[in-house]
Amino acid sequence: MEENNINNENNIINTKNSEVNDLTTQYILENIHKILIFFCNPISGNQEGQIFLNIASNYKTKDNYKLMDFQYLKSSSNKEYLPMIVVVFQLTSKEETNQGNLLVKKCYEKCVINQQKGLSEEYNKVRVLIGGGDGTILSTIEHLIKAGTDINYCLFGHVPLGTGNDLANTLGFSDHVDISENSLDDFYQIISRYYKAKSGKIDIWKMDLTLDENDGKILLNEKDGKKPILDENGNIVKRYVRTFINYISFGYDARVGYNFDPKRTSSRNKNKCIYFCEGLKKLTCRKTMNIQEFIDTFTIYDSSDNSINQDSFFSEKIDIDPNNIKTELNHAKFQFVSKQVYEKKYKALNSKCLVIKDTPCTIIFQNIVNYMSGVNDIWGNGKNQLAIEVKSNSNEEKRKYTEKLEQMAAEKQKIDDKMLEIFTFDNGLKTGFEKVIGGLAKKIYHGKGPIEMSFLDTPNYDKNERKNRIYFNLDGEYFHVVKPKLLRVELNRDICQGQLSMLIGSE
Repeated sequence: MEENNINNENNIINTKNSEVNDLTTQYILENIHKILIFFCNPISGNQEGQIFLNIASNYKTKDNYKLMDFQYLKSSSNKEYLPMIVVVFQLTSKEETNQGNLLVKKCYEKCVINQQKGLSEEYNKVRVLIGGGDGTILSTIEHLIKAGTDINYCLFGHVPLGTGNDLANTLGFSDHVDISENSLDDFYQIISRYYKAKSGKIDIWKMDLTLDENDGKILLNEKDGKKPILDENGNIVKRYVRTFINYISFGYDARVGYNFDPKRTSSRNKNKCIYFCEGLKKLTCRKTMNIQEFIDTFTIYDSSDNSINQDSFFSEKIDIDPNNIKTELNHAKFQFVSKQVYEKKYKALNSKCLVIKDTPCTIIFQNIVNYMSGVNDIWGNGKNQLAIEVKSNSNEEKRKYTEKLEQMAAEKQKIDDKMLEIFTFDNGLKTGFEKVIGGLAKKIYHGKGPIEMSFLDTPNYDKNERKNRIYFNLDGEYFHVVKPKLLRVELNRDICQGQLSMLIGSE
């Protein structure tokens, strides 16, 4: 491939001035409506990211920007490309990542000026593409924020290079890319879809997990063994706060992923086979705790301003224990308990109560439409199947509240409604067959939150103790949590008021 050192006589970057970096940056800022800044992970999935980087490396400027100015390039069939400019940075290189972060910051500052001048959105938004798996997205965005970028001026796109890539699928792109070595046309065809994409919004959420002060810990499963997550002072974390876009889950699917993690390879297809084998193993040989064994109580609030002074979901309060004011639903939207807690504490009471039924193997808090490498619309396919039931001596009350719950279950899932969906699967077999059959999930909740889930007391860590095997999944990252106490989930209003601007495509 012909190397392009930005010396084309028609190219505005061509200059004899030694300050190439400043002039290159100036050229980028002046053409911000054509720019796509692409952060690329070379080791995700089948390592297509390395192919992107190899192609882009043939177009280095003198200051080592990988800058592909397609308005001056020709396709293999000599057709003209769209006039887009792609600047590529390697995520595994600290130097390049910092350089990319700085460039995005400069672009954002230019966007502010353009906005003040009254220019249209294409001049006051910078398109930032992130190539990698689902977990790469937020980590890259968080680094941009730390570098001083106001990401309200960014439009993000997910280039699917990981194993699952559920976010890209939800946003209207495929769940993988096909790119050949040295194919400029393939590079162009993939990236031009983001250049032509429209803008939209997606909700972002915050998870706040509190652990037992003495014995709580979160373990990562790495190739060299299980290691606890430590804070900046080297202490085991007792409170873990993270942002997520896709989903979090507790139970069977997270345990499968946890044991899959250290076995990941550079092949997407091999990874899917490994994941399948781990799922089969956990299904047939090593039973996972069902959620009734570690969940105590859910309290779900409904608040657009993160307060809890909202009307009850029901037309009246549901008092789980009328003798205990701490369990009275003064402001909560509604509350439900595990079957184990109901049997031990509340069965003898005559008050109304919502209870998790059956023995589900997993519970999933979902924001996007796709899950588990492309399982689509689990919420919608579940129709009005409920994972909770009303306990009451009055059949009329049961009917009334069940109808309310079914009305909630009939609500449609959207990625920009500031609503979260919560559902369960009865067992690992149903979890695995959801992609094939569909409609196997049972619904718990659709709404705004905040949502709090308290945990039953579980044993200290012991590799032979089944009762401490509580696993959770956060956007494709997997953890083993020991002695959790409380989980709080709410819209993350600290970042863009709870919604990211994203590039939306269509297959």
